[in-house]
Amino acid sequence: MKKRIITVLLISCLALYVAGCGTKIEEPTAGTAIEVETDEHSEKSGEMSSEMEPTITPALASDNGDGVDNQIIISASAAAEIDMVNLPEGIIGIKSESKPNKALQQLIIDYYEIPKDFYDTTRYYYNYVDLNNDGTDEIFVVVIGPYTSGTGGSSALWVIESAGELHVNQDFTIVNTPVIVSDTVTNGAKELIIPYYGGGAESQYSVLTCSDGFYPRVADGKMIDSLNEVTGTAIIANDMLKEVEAGIWGLNLKSE
Repeated sequence: MKKRIITVLLISCLALYVAGCGTKIEEPTAGTAIEVETDEHSEKSGEMSSEMEPTITPALASDNGDGVDNQIIISASAAAEIDMVNLPEGIIGIKSESKPNKALQQLIIDYYEIPKDFYDTTRYYYNYVDLNNDGTDEIFVVVIGPYTSGTGGSSALWVIESAGELHVNQDFTIVNTPVIVSDTVTNGAKELIIPYYGGGAESQYSVLTCSDGFYPRVADGKMIDSLNEVTGTAIIANDMLKEVEAGIWGLNLKSE
């Protein structure tokens, strides 16, 4: 029973998340943004809103007899068959990495202080990208789950490697995917463009310009109404709604 409740909680979280994102980036569905930032560069989010209700009902998790959820055993070929979200001309898309990253998983657990009971209901989607133009890839990861998501979106981390270990360079909240890494470079770093659904208002896109090594909060970015004339790469461009409906849940904190 406990496992079923936890899985329904994940369905609720993902349902609200993908319902907010929609399947077309150029026409995101309006939602309700939440503010959970604590200061300019430290934005740990609270728990998922209790008002969330499931809007999709894919199969619940089941045990295959050896203590491993069947949902964790997802073939890369099955996920590859699901198309990415539709993207405007000038923006190319890439799906999130399909290989588990154990060091990244541990960083997520430690940073958000996620209890073991929620490892299997916390999903993460990541790509390697060089945001600060230093010639070395960093990691941008979006974390979806009871401890990291709300009605306005989910949490994300900009992760760098130093001395052979991963470190959080900056965290974000109310993040929706796909995240567009713009070709525009300002103050030595690429601009980020994130779909933003603000308090029932018409959906927009928040343009984040890096300053002194940090991006502003998503809610504080420059708002634009469309992606016309924007060029860049959309990372984590998975069509999450279709993937969940197909039983493809992505990576979680127990993935091997």
